[in-house]
Amino acid sequence: MIPKIALDTNAYRALDDGNEKLASIVRTTVNIGIPIIVLGELYHGIFAGTRQEENLFKLTRFLGTSRPELLDIDEMTAKAFGEIAAELKRIGRPIQQNDIWIAALCKQYGYTLATNDSGFSQVTGLETVHF
Repeated sequence: MIPKIALDTNAYRALDDGNEKLASIVRTTVNIGIPIIVLGELYHGIFAGTRQEENLFKLTRFLGTSRPELLDIDEMTAKAFGEIAAELKRIGRPIQQNDIWIAALCKQYGYTLATNDSGFSQVTGLETVHF
């Protein structure tokens, strides 16, 4: 059992699409986190897509349950972002800036990140689970 799991954008989509492996992980976890950056990416996908009303309803319903915690940015997150970005640059393994923010939030709040994005494996100290 993973006590605290945060969903990357692709994890939210997989969960919405009925990915049973991920659903099983989520069912057995105590806390679910949504990094605020992921929420922005989800809203972008909704408003750029063709099924806005349906997908907005699903996201609103998901966020309205008592389980997800929004992982928000503060000064500690900014410091973690800087450290992660500098380390990735130093080792020659840069990843997208949004992903650095997501990694910083997960490390700050002590969440394992559910993702299928392999770039996160470059971040020292970030626990990930693939589905």
